[in-house]
Amino acid sequence: MSSLAEYVNWYADLSFYDKPFNEVDNVVLCTLTYYEFDAKRIGDRPTALRRCLISPSENDPFLSAIVKSRRFGNLMVSDYVEVFSRDTSTQFAALTFHLYDDVYFVSFRGTDNSLVGWKEDFVMSYKKTEGQIKSVEYLNDIIRDDKRYILAGHSKGGNLAMYGACHISDAKLSRVIHIYNNDGPGLCPEVSDVSLIDRIRDLVTVIHPQYCIFGKIFAHDFKDVRIVTSSAKGIMEHDSISWEVEYGKLRTVDHFDPNSEWINEIAEKWIQDVTPEEREKLVNGVFATAEARGAKTYTEAMQLDVDGVEDLIVNVVESDSLKTVAKIPEKVLFGDMFARLRTGKLAKFIDANQLIEGIVFTVIGLLMTIFTDNAFRVIVIVLLGAVVAFQLVYTIKKLREEHWNFVREKTRVYIFLVIATLFAVILVKNEALFIVGSGLCGGWLLVVAYRSFLAFKQSKTRDFAFWKNFVKSILYSGCGIFIILAPSDKAQWFMLVLGGVMAIDGLSAIIFSFIEANEKYSRKYHNLKNKVRHKNSINKKEG
Repeated sequence: MSSLAEYVNWYADLSFYDKPFNEVDNVVLCTLTYYEFDAKRIGDRPTALRRCLISPSENDPFLSAIVKSRRFGNLMVSDYVEVFSRDTSTQFAALTFHLYDDVYFVSFRGTDNSLVGWKEDFVMSYKKTEGQIKSVEYLNDIIRDDKRYILAGHSKGGNLAMYGACHISDAKLSRVIHIYNNDGPGLCPEVSDVSLIDRIRDLVTVIHPQYCIFGKIFAHDFKDVRIVTSSAKGIMEHDSISWEVEYGKLRTVDHFDPNSEWINEIAEKWIQDVTPEEREKLVNGVFATAEARGAKTYTEAMQLDVDGVEDLIVNVVESDSLKTVAKIPEKVLFGDMFARLRTGKLAKFIDANQLIEGIVFTVIGLLMTIFTDNAFRVIVIVLLGAVVAFQLVYTIKKLREEHWNFVREKTRVYIFLVIATLFAVILVKNEALFIVGSGLCGGWLLVVAYRSFLAFKQSKTRDFAFWKNFVKSILYSGCGIFIILAPSDKAQWFMLVLGGVMAIDGLSAIIFSFIEANEKYSRKYHNLKNKVRHKNSINKKEG
């Protein structure tokens, strides 16, 4: 196997007339687009590639080979465009290479190391980007009736090549003879009309590394898909400079890395379960953290200290993206089970009636007050045991679907083994059970208390729900702090107090559900709320 630099050296003395353009040349030229060019030297007329490259080549074997090569160094380039804007999250660049007198190669730059470029990648998942708009404008400007064009790009550049081709006129598209998408994402179905892909379907060649993540996002069904080997490992195989060459062609295999396929499966399910609005909130929350701390590049953004991690968590919570993030581990552990529950008849019934919640809280609360000695241990063991049992069943199910391919599903098996080991330790050691159980229970109670407090603060009417949330926030916060700080010998008292709180909470939920369900009482209740709200607004104005 050889590298791109070695390929460039092999064919250094052969022009494109001597050795026709091929798939490796496509990767070479798309990789070149990431380097810096002198826009002034290119100007309004074609210029030799080696004359307009301004990136240093001394310590870069690939670039050094390019500059010395007749095949690439003498290649004429034109129509260099570069746009960078933090305000619109735009990182766009395109360049045209003159392969032959009548055939031009148009390459769109992918994501560079700038934070703006990385944010634009994520923006693609919920709205049309400025880069996509500019890809259409660029093609409309440079495509001429007397030339033929090959469009290409790596990563985001591959997406721009396809997006631009999909949105130009039939006359312009008739001049396009081929399109290369080098591990770039497809068009987001919630943002773009994906039926436009049919216009270019027969023109596209998709090239993925064996460990493919980015290129599988919003992927389309194309006939010509190739999987190449890489000298890198894992997610770094995305870097086109690492793709391997064999006998003048890209070295291909017939299958993806099983680990990447598992990640693709999780990512696909997560994206399907997250709305464009949720994606936007999450992206803005995450990148706001990096921008606030002065990061301008992806590398700087990844160098978060403890304060940076804390800021990230706060921004995610404040942008109301916590549920969106939580869906990632949910998909890892449980697949799409919760999505089916949320959209099924059971979810509609529970959403329409608080009765179920009230009954559950009441029953658990009464059991805790009656069986205080062993209630804590039983509850923790039952809950964790249910998780272990479900994960076992789900893991076996996935293994059967994959014909017992343990390599393909090894990450899922690892997750089950970790959970099962934790459960076994808790069964054997009482100290471990109390530490884990009290931590989980206390944390959950504090979350319930905080949510009740927020509901209390946001309430505009001092009605039943207002006072219920006020009392609930105090009682649950007290119980949560107590179980976290109290020693194990006080667990019995804790279960008695918590049982009473939950029973009262459950009974109030049952009563309230009947008020809501009964049309007569519900109407009276809401009329009372409106009167109180109106009275409060009048008092506020007079005050």
